[in-house]
Amino acid sequence: ALDMAKTGFSLRIPVGKSGEPQDFALSVTLGDFTMSDVIWSLFDAGAQLPRDPATFAFDLAGKARMLVDVLNSKEMETLGDTAPGELHALTVNSLTLRLAGTELTGEGDFTFDNTDTTTFDGMPKPTGLLHLALTGGNALLDKMVAMGFIPEDQAMSTRMMMGLFAVPGDGPDSLKSTIEVNEAGHVLANGQRLK
Repeated sequence: ALDMAKTGFSLRIPVGKSGEPQDFALSVTLGDFTMSDVIWSLFDAGAQLPRDPATFAFDLAGKARMLVDVLNSKEMETLGDTAPGELHALTVNSLTLRLAGTELTGEGDFTFDNTDTTTFDGMPKPTGLLHLALTGGNALLDKMVAMGFIPEDQAMSTRMMMGLFAVPGDGPDSLKSTIEVNEAGHVLANGQRLK
């Protein structure tokens, strides 16, 4: 048996060729997903993982300029490998992943310079911030090692990566991170330059 308390999907995109960037939005919600103990026992017979309802949800908005009419099949055929539009702005209004005793949340805001496609190898240069917060990550890693899903050395590498990208949060077993891409094209995690 499987159950989900809430599902949601919303999509709004410009479809016609435009001179100016137009609004788009995408949101997905898969809320409070649960499954029976019979299914859990297939991979967690010892009930080591918390069996709280799981949720995956995100809400995005932004601005894009369409270079073709996407409903015109002839125009779309002429594109080849070229993108049908330009991304100018992206806002992560919310991001939530809640699973097996962990929770990852995030929000952010970016703009994109379509005249610079060299700084980031073919994609428009982004500028902005992404804020992330994780709780329960280390406890989940410990349980995955105890269950034999992850070798101890891989768990250690994962913890080192989390230490590189995150700083301690406000509560126990919590991490937070601010990823920034600045005007110079540098990528920083909590002020430490990564690129």
